[in-house]
Amino acid sequence: MTTNPDASTIIAFLVYLIAVFAIGIWAYRKNTDMSDFAIGGRRLGTFVTTISAKATDSSQWVFFGLPGAFYISGMSNIWLIIGLTLGFYLSWRLIAGRLRKYSAEVTGWRDGETEGSVTLPGFFANRFRHDSLRWVSAIFIIIFYVVYLGSAFIATGVIFSQIFGTSVTMGTILGAIVVMVYSSLGGYLASSYTDVVQGFIMFFSLFILSVAAIIKLGGLGGFVGAITEQNPDLGSPFAGVELIDGNWVSTSSVSFIAIISSLAWAAGYFGSPHILARFMGMRKVESAKNGARLGIFLSITLLGFAGVIGLAALALFGPTLANQEDAYMSLVAELMPTWLAGIFLAGVLSAVMSTADSQLVVASTTLTEDFYRAFINRKAPDEVLVWLSRIAVGFCTLVGITVALRGGTILDLVGYAWAGFGASFGPVLLAALYSKKTTWFGALLSVIAGGATVIIYRQLDTIGLYELIPGFLGGLLALWIGNRFGPKPRAEVIEQYESVSAK
Repeated sequence: MTTNPDASTIIAFLVYLIAVFAIGIWAYRKNTDMSDFAIGGRRLGTFVTTISAKATDSSQWVFFGLPGAFYISGMSNIWLIIGLTLGFYLSWRLIAGRLRKYSAEVTGWRDGETEGSVTLPGFFANRFRHDSLRWVSAIFIIIFYVVYLGSAFIATGVIFSQIFGTSVTMGTILGAIVVMVYSSLGGYLASSYTDVVQGFIMFFSLFILSVAAIIKLGGLGGFVGAITEQNPDLGSPFAGVELIDGNWVSTSSVSFIAIISSLAWAAGYFGSPHILARFMGMRKVESAKNGARLGIFLSITLLGFAGVIGLAALALFGPTLANQEDAYMSLVAELMPTWLAGIFLAGVLSAVMSTADSQLVVASTTLTEDFYRAFINRKAPDEVLVWLSRIAVGFCTLVGITVALRGGTILDLVGYAWAGFGASFGPVLLAALYSKKTTWFGALLSVIAGGATVIIYRQLDTIGLYELIPGFLGGLLALWIGNRFGPKPRAEVIEQYESVSAK
């Protein structure tokens, strides 16, 4: 799908870009050390943290991948929304408060190290007092962020090509540069505050477009009728439907494996570093309770609107879309006046940027904090580390562009990276926060087994089971084996855990 750029669309879009850059420049002055750049100095409140966490989570797949899935197979995708909503809620209830507390209180174990952790690998190393956890975790973070960033930059290519009439390749490069510049300037603070702006744009653009589509179809009755006219099974969460040769064909009931695979997306929240960084950066532990309430509302509405948009595209256009991931963009072109189109296209870019900027900040601080500072120059001054992080943002951007230009569907790439994070870090993080008997050896085996299982299983899968499931189970099994048969937990590690727990 392509459109000719309209002046009002371009102006609205440029105003949005100027706003994001302004926030990046403002945040630039706030970054004086690595804690500021990586997690905002742990000074963000509940509202900003929650909106930022949800905007970061609701990446390009909410505008492209999820509507595309509903366009192809209808309400059978509701299980994915249920799994994601449950996972987001549980991450706030089970992880947010504890991670904020432990990441601040569990400090380095070498002489002179009195600060808490600002990265997930750093937290694992400090929690278990073993540097092997730092570099192994950092390697898996970089591996899966390369994939995730690739999916983000694919989306920026589509958006910039729509607005400015460029090629998708040129749009990919331009969009990536925009994200790179303001992320490198402002770090976590720029990422979080732009996420708030982006979150509102995302919410209202999805909401208004959903309402406009339903009105166009004659209200809820017309909306439902147009869907069932294509195939009655499209409205059932238990019926299997596929788009084959220009027609929606009922196959069989949704398999148990498909339902479990969709629900399993919940576990990805337990290990995604760009979301966990939001928890580490909260001003206080108590923010977790209210964050869970606001978070579940945002999850249900954002994901629900995305599903409605996919179904509306199905009802309005029938099986004519050449690419199912064009559902949102096609509805914008069909239903919105040109002067509003820029705002709605900015909503898509908001989703992309709100995730890509967070990923770039986490990936760059991982390279700086968990490789350079940990193993090359432990006494590097903060101003040097901040500038190295900015340089690392540029490096990660280049790698992400390379992956994007190789192609692939957005939902598939996001699902792969999501599985990698959940399996690599989910079991270990839960154990680190809730079990004093977990050992460094068990944690190390779990990270390796979880991440490697996802990578290997993806090449071998023949039954359609989401790779996060065997990966997470592999991580749990390796954790138990390492704890059971490896070195016993050291006394000072247990004492530190008990001391923090008692506060």
